[in-house]
Amino acid sequence: MSQTSSQISNALLLDPAGDAPVPTGYMVVDTDVAWLRVAAQVKTHVIAPKIIIRGVDRCNWAYKWWQALGGQTETCTSPTMQLMELCPSLSEIQARQVLADLSTATTAKLPTLEVLLEELYPSFSPHWQELPLHPAATELSKHAAHWLSWLAAQPSTFPAHQLPLVKTVLAAWYLSFPDAAALFPTSPAEAQTILTTWIGYEAPTASSSLAPALAWAKQFPLPVTSWMANAYSAFNQQVVGILSGAPVNAQDQVALSWWQLQTSKAQRPEIRLVALNVLVQQLQSPAFTQAATERLVSELERSSVATNSIVTTLRKLVPPPVPPYPPTEPSSVLQWVTQYYLPYRLWQASHNSNLEAKDKVQKLAEAFSDWFLETYPLKLVGKPAHYQQQYWAKGALQKPSSDEIVLWVIADGLGWGDALTLQQNILNQAAGRLSLAAATPCFGLVPTITSHTKRAVRWAVPLEFTEAAKTKYFAQQPAPPADIRGIDNLAEAVQTAQAGQVLVWQPPQPDSIYHNPGSAQTIRNQAKGSLAGLADSICEAVASVPTNTSVRVLITTDHGRLLSESPRILEPISGFTGHGRAAFRATPPTIKPIPRPEEAVDTDSVRWLDPDPYKLPDWVAIARSDASFKIVNHTGNMRGGTDIFPHGGAWPEEVVVPWIELQSNLAAFLVGGSLIGESRSNRPGKAELSLVNSSSRPGRLRKIEIDIPRLEGLVIEFDELLPGLNKLKKTVELPRWPDTAQAEKTIVTAIFETPDGELHSFVLTADLRNNDLRQTSSNPLDDLI
Repeated sequence: MSQTSSQISNALLLDPAGDAPVPTGYMVVDTDVAWLRVAAQVKTHVIAPKIIIRGVDRCNWAYKWWQALGGQTETCTSPTMQLMELCPSLSEIQARQVLADLSTATTAKLPTLEVLLEELYPSFSPHWQELPLHPAATELSKHAAHWLSWLAAQPSTFPAHQLPLVKTVLAAWYLSFPDAAALFPTSPAEAQTILTTWIGYEAPTASSSLAPALAWAKQFPLPVTSWMANAYSAFNQQVVGILSGAPVNAQDQVALSWWQLQTSKAQRPEIRLVALNVLVQQLQSPAFTQAATERLVSELERSSVATNSIVTTLRKLVPPPVPPYPPTEPSSVLQWVTQYYLPYRLWQASHNSNLEAKDKVQKLAEAFSDWFLETYPLKLVGKPAHYQQQYWAKGALQKPSSDEIVLWVIADGLGWGDALTLQQNILNQAAGRLSLAAATPCFGLVPTITSHTKRAVRWAVPLEFTEAAKTKYFAQQPAPPADIRGIDNLAEAVQTAQAGQVLVWQPPQPDSIYHNPGSAQTIRNQAKGSLAGLADSICEAVASVPTNTSVRVLITTDHGRLLSESPRILEPISGFTGHGRAAFRATPPTIKPIPRPEEAVDTDSVRWLDPDPYKLPDWVAIARSDASFKIVNHTGNMRGGTDIFPHGGAWPEEVVVPWIELQSNLAAFLVGGSLIGESRSNRPGKAELSLVNSSSRPGRLRKIEIDIPRLEGLVIEFDELLPGLNKLKKTVELPRWPDTAQAEKTIVTAIFETPDGELHSFVLTADLRNNDLRQTSSNPLDDLI
């Protein structure tokens, strides 16, 4: 121990313990000879010699001698004794060893044990001294997590002579919460075991002795990033072990039991997600039967930590539910396509050898095609409805506000699934500049081939009216939309555009990629790359616009495409040429109306489109089955083969196309409305729900919540799209009409979901009157009037 300076009184200093700090300028006397020599030189007791006498017997001798001379003595405070007072479980030998470990000067008065331990183990700073005297449970839980994390990383245990100090400090920490004692061990091995249990990746057979402490502590309070790799390794070892030891017919049960064990723990979401990933990876092995896989998938995809990526992976392992046959109302049909048909169709296309699923898809798609072609002339073309692509296209041609630029992208052959991929790519790369304002499936045009759809989409009218619409538009619009040619000019064109202008970009991707030669998987991979390239170009263009100018990006397509290969077996009639799943004449006849070709006969495989109701320039044949038309060469010979991802027909994936809107400086989504009606109280009644979307953003009505005093809350589910700046009316049935007093306090709330997945709640005006002979009012004086 090194010396320290101190102001000492005029007294003879005695150090019987022999470990007191030596004041500056003082000499240590620790032998009898040295003491006799000093004593012989003392002339007077008035001035004590600057010595410090050590040893019990020697101090007694000096004390008596100095007192006899009339002088004063002072016994120095012993650090060893002080330390033993602070930590009574220390022996004298242990106390001296601890003091010897300290590298800094020891003062006359020792600091707290926490300060001493901080000097011995500075790597745990500042946690040695950060805990208040009476910590809250959450504070102590977090402190325990810090202690365990630090201790588990130490290369060795505490020396035996330091353990009493450590245990005394730990006991003081958990004094107010004895249940926490198990969370404060003193060895790295114990700390590691407790950590794995608390974080939640211990072996299923681990001891439950920690249960009371962990029940008190609840979820591990610190980030667990550094333990993710260990958790993955442990979980993987556990799952492999239990599966290898279970009979084949019991593997789904043991896997499910393991998962249920994980969900019973207070794991952090990151650790639960690791466990889920491990189990999902095992599910992709052939160890599980189809039935077992389906059972596990149905359980796992409901987990709160199941990300979209995991759910997608899980659903690829089992067939989605077989869709029912399509409904007949257009908006409901769109939901049927995106929520039921397409998931099943994608799964079937990746399991083409499943003949039962293939037959089911064929029947569903043909039923849809028949409905679509029957409904098309009546509701799906030339009529203003939000389920039509042309409804949205007309809006794109409206003059933008003076402070925004509109980039309208009409990508070639962009199906619904590819559109969602492109949308996500853009949002990921746009660095917060763009937000999703709309992502709406809608019905496109037939036949689904570029020559018959792109101009119609571009000018938002059926094909035969495009020239007239174009002329009219340019005559009325002082700043007509500018068509951008080529992918390399996009950023430059957008950068030089003026606010208040519409730019129309019609890239050939991804259709040009889907027509490349190669295997289906190769083409899919190339198409993904193409979508990434489109996103890069769009984001680069948006980034070139000054931030004080708003940008609105509209994305749609001219047609979708079949999600599988197609046998080229249909033969075009004389004078017609095949193009994928459609056949048409290069030059329509000039005679009007155009007569139906003699050989144009509807069959189970082919349907003919009459140019008058379908608003086309000529008769067109389209495939009803999954087949394509043979190619007719210049000599009239026909060539068969296989088309990969063709288009031209009216299957759901060919005619249900995207309308996506991305916008900077996105305005708030705002909806108002009312629930109005009149009926007799305590009986069923009907009310009219009126909603007005005053924002430019679309939203989907998910439910209406009606809270009537003294009655059970009523929740009515919906799935209705309310486009921007539009109205929606619905009839709502109330099983029990409120009386007047209840009606005055009824609260009606509408819950909407916007395309970005956010939920929005709006309180509506409630005007529910009753026509009872005697009405009950909340005002007691009303009955006296």
